[in-house]
Amino acid sequence: MYTTKDLIQDLEQFNEWAATLLNIEEKQFFEPIAEGKWGIAEIITHISYWDTYILTGILPEMKQDTDIQSIEIEKLNQEAEVHARSGLSQEQIIQEQQQARNALLIALKARYNEDEAFFDTTFQLNGESLDEHSGYPHSVFNYFSGFVWHDNHHRRQIEGFLKEQKQSVE
Repeated sequence: MYTTKDLIQDLEQFNEWAATLLNIEEKQFFEPIAEGKWGIAEIITHISYWDTYILTGILPEMKQDTDIQSIEIEKLNQEAEVHARSGLSQEQIIQEQQQARNALLIALKARYNEDEAFFDTTFQLNGESLDEHSGYPHSVFNYFSGFVWHDNHHRRQIEGFLKEQKQSVE
């Protein structure tokens, strides 16, 4: 059974994996992973922007039976994209991601240590009680499970791109 501890551990492990991206060439880090797609830089910045938004805009609102209004997703994604292309280095982007995720993890662990049942808290998101993707009720646990899926989705994209790059170089 997937537990809250497993969930927090999975969120932590993304940081460990993201740190390995410091080992790739900077050119690859900023290159689009496919035509019309973001590069690794934009993807990692996208994740750090979401972590920060969740920490400051969503987590404080996660109370039983509240209706949380989320921001416009595309707006946040565009802001992340612009930031990733603002001249930051590969190291700065990874560092920002690590800091954003660590801040979110500190808050989640504090909530878990205060009251494990917090993760069972259910709420509405934009007036909806059920998550449109999973069909499950919106709860703290399910919300963060969705972001573990999100992390893994982008991780697979990046790993696939890097694998293709290695094969095309050989």
